[in-house]
Amino acid sequence: MAEFDGIEEKLIRANQNIRNLDVEISRFFQKSKYPVLPEHDRELLLEAIQYHKQLAIPLRFSVLSGEIIHHLRSCLDHLIWQFSTPESRLKHFIEIEFPIFNHEPIKEKQIARYEGKIQGITDPRGRDLIKRLQPYNSPDFVDYSLSILHHMDIVDKHRELVLTHGTGSRMFPAAMRPIVESYQRAHPEITPAEIAVKFKPYGQLVPQISFTDFGRREIEPVAQGLVELYNSVVKVVGQFRELG
Repeated sequence: MAEFDGIEEKLIRANQNIRNLDVEISRFFQKSKYPVLPEHDRELLLEAIQYHKQLAIPLRFSVLSGEIIHHLRSCLDHLIWQFSTPESRLKHFIEIEFPIFNHEPIKEKQIARYEGKIQGITDPRGRDLIKRLQPYNSPDFVDYSLSILHHMDIVDKHRELVLTHGTGSRMFPAAMRPIVESYQRAHPEITPAEIAVKFKPYGQLVPQISFTDFGRREIEPVAQGLVELYNSVVKVVGQFRELG
């Protein structure tokens, strides 16, 4: 039976880090000239937008985002390790990794690379689950959470993740949050900007730091994007847990 304690601790840590980062970003804007965007005054709104475009983003936010992404990506790799045979762990520990392929491996070298990552898994249920989770089986691999996570982890290994002030998000009262989240789950195609417009009467529009490369989305609020990736990994871990 696979051990999930280490993976669960990584998920707990990632969740804590997302919450802490969200608080840090909120505090950063609270100290700014425009902690709330004056959307009811066009002249002031344009001034606020220009102000935030020129506001330097602390490099710390990019570094912390990268650490969270690495924690989540390593959770997937730990799954492969846990389901691999002891012999494979000894002989092929460097190759053991959760494969994430945007295109189905059909050529000999592609198949060998895919199989090399999971060669220690003998349970056909595990192999079938890994295959079903591949981005190439999704309707759009570019916007598939595991593909986004894999891409961002690679980017962070070579340079800091690119962040921008390029969006605002609606800050809702506590009572409204479940309603908004339920609406977002029912309409995954809705962008943060469209949510902000639809629920305009129910909360303040606040400046937000966003990723500039998040699937097909040109901008994605940092905390919101990290929560999406976190939830996807939690779901994958749950599917493997069901295998025993």
